[in-house]
Amino acid sequence: TNSSAIFEAVVSTQSTGELEAENGKQHKIIMSADAERLRQKKELDQVINERDILGTQLIRRNDELALLYEKIKIQQSTLNKGEIQYRQRLEDIRLLKLEVKRLRREKNILLKSVSNVDELRRELFHVQRELLRERTRCKALEEELENPMNIHRWRKLEGSDPSTYEMIQKIQTLQRRLISK
Repeated sequence: TNSSAIFEAVVSTQSTGELEAENGKQHKIIMSADAERLRQKKELDQVINERDILGTQLIRRNDELALLYEKIKIQQSTLNKGEIQYRQRLEDIRLLKLEVKRLRREKNILLKSVSNVDELRRELFHVQRELLRERTRCKALEEELENPMNIHRWRKLEGSDPSTYEMIQKIQTLQRRLISK
């Protein structure tokens, strides 16, 4: 029994040694697992921190994007108004070009008529001189009528107007003659 007790003591010592070795291994594994857990926790904290930063950046970017969309809408509205005004200016230019053409035609017509102005002035001068001559002649004739020099040119007519009664008798006589014919 002694040998069996020794055997058990040796086995037990071996077993204790193995258990201690196993315990050491287990302790190393636990330490390693704890270290891995701490490393992963740090990594998780870092990822969470990055996520929060990215979330903040995303919110900021969304705000910037909304602001840019608003600016785009304003610029699009301004562009549309500008295009409308541009079309209006083009129409104004077209109308002004037509007006310029009309004025040039009118200018050419006026230039042609201006070339006739000298001729018209000469004609006006001659007509005015003739008018003056005719007025002078008319004035002379009026003065001759007022103060006749040649008395034999005219004579007084003698006679009198018949009375109303005589006129009625004459009308009736003429009507009878007319009826009898």
